[in-house]
Amino acid sequence: MAMPSLTAEAPAADQPGPSVTISLSAQIRDKEGRIVPETVAIVPAKTAVIVIDMWDRHWCRTFTARVGNLVPRLNRTLAACRKLGMQVIIAPSDVVGFYRQAPQRKAMLAIPAHPEPKTICFDPPDPPQPIDRCECGPRQPCRKGPVWTRQHPDLTIAPGDLIGDGNNGRELLNLCQEHGIDTLLYTGVASNMCVLARQFGMLNMKRHGLRVIVVGDVVEAITANGIGPDGRPDRDFTPAKGSAMTLHYIEQHLAPSIRSRQLITAAGLSPAADKRPHIVFVTAEQEYETCKTLPAFAKKYLEKDFRCTYLNATGPEGTGKDDIPGLDALDDADLLVLSARRRALPVVQMDHLEKFIRAGKPLVALRTSAVAFQAKAESLPGCTVWDRFDQEVLGCNYLGYNPKSRRTGCDVWIAPGAVGHAILRGVAPTFHSRSWIYRQRPLAATTETLLTGCWSKEDPDEPVAWTNTYQDGRIFYTTLGHPGDFQIESFNRLLLGAIYWAMNLPTGKNP
Repeated sequence: MAMPSLTAEAPAADQPGPSVTISLSAQIRDKEGRIVPETVAIVPAKTAVIVIDMWDRHWCRTFTARVGNLVPRLNRTLAACRKLGMQVIIAPSDVVGFYRQAPQRKAMLAIPAHPEPKTICFDPPDPPQPIDRCECGPRQPCRKGPVWTRQHPDLTIAPGDLIGDGNNGRELLNLCQEHGIDTLLYTGVASNMCVLARQFGMLNMKRHGLRVIVVGDVVEAITANGIGPDGRPDRDFTPAKGSAMTLHYIEQHLAPSIRSRQLITAAGLSPAADKRPHIVFVTAEQEYETCKTLPAFAKKYLEKDFRCTYLNATGPEGTGKDDIPGLDALDDADLLVLSARRRALPVVQMDHLEKFIRAGKPLVALRTSAVAFQAKAESLPGCTVWDRFDQEVLGCNYLGYNPKSRRTGCDVWIAPGAVGHAILRGVAPTFHSRSWIYRQRPLAATTETLLTGCWSKEDPDEPVAWTNTYQDGRIFYTTLGHPGDFQIESFNRLLLGAIYWAMNLPTGKNP
């Protein structure tokens, strides 16, 4: 999504005036579920931000961790909304009594009552299943039972905020009528339950004629982990997938979505003064040492024009202790470069990775990333896998390799029809790589093969590099990535071209 713009007569002050309009890039989905970009214009003085049920604890331990994981980004988003002049409303249900003496709660109750607005006919289909299952994994289920007592203690409730009873929609309707609010931005949990169905929620407010918008990266659904909609085991059904399905539903049937980054940028609260595009490199494999080769590549080719963040796994794969600290850097990234192998990451870490990828952000993936998230996670509570990442995102079907090819590497050539592609600028028509050939066929119909290779006549030619699209995002993948490949000019040009292409930057900037 593009960055926001401010229009109208904005005063030179920290707080925008009442006539300021903020234009934000949003998206909805058509009847077939395809993404349709659109622009939404909001007037901060007529906009409220609703924070639904950010409870301190949940009956599911993993969902409790996911809520806590959301808090830092939500706090930054709310700070931006306050600076832009929007009214922030903390809307807990069940535990509003905890705040009965809070001035923000008393201020909400002091709003005069107004006649209830007429409702409109609005009957969308039910949200996607499953709903409200334990997210620790199918073999580690938590027992249900209400354990929440308040909102998360790290959630910032500022002096100018209001605290409403999420189960009493009249409080929100009174506020909107009293202050002329016509737009509600929704954040919080759970997006498939409380955010939709509470009296303060999106469905009730839309039926009362208010415009509702969801801030898609600061909401989370509670669905399942390793169990599909039919109740059967499905290792690819991750908590983040459930959240993505719910957001898809909202965009298709209820409201447009925006991203918190736009609000933070509009308020001038971006975390870095450096405005260069931000690339996050995530490395989590040992054999090819991309934790060394990729930073060296970036320092030589990229750091002049890009801000780069390097994240690496703390240990080797297969130890049962997969960990990649700092993945929240993806919240403000423009591109992910991934080199990983067989990681069963904690759900709270995969949330950051999956949110980025499932939102259709650009991805450049190398070699073992075809099996980046394939692992044995059944005995690891609170962890997750994504077996079909190769098929769903990269557009391939990883089937291993011929062990003999490890000794030979492969010959590589530009595929017929790919000559002149922007990614291949400066790439030789043929070259030899020390990377051995992966069997990746069949490729998806959405892919475009750029390079083909072969190690001997013993096996057929295989695709070596290609592009794909996922959720309208640009994807590049190559089976290359051996340390020796970084000594080959054509490989460096290939990777450089892929990075510029994935971010849709002018090829002229590719040196």
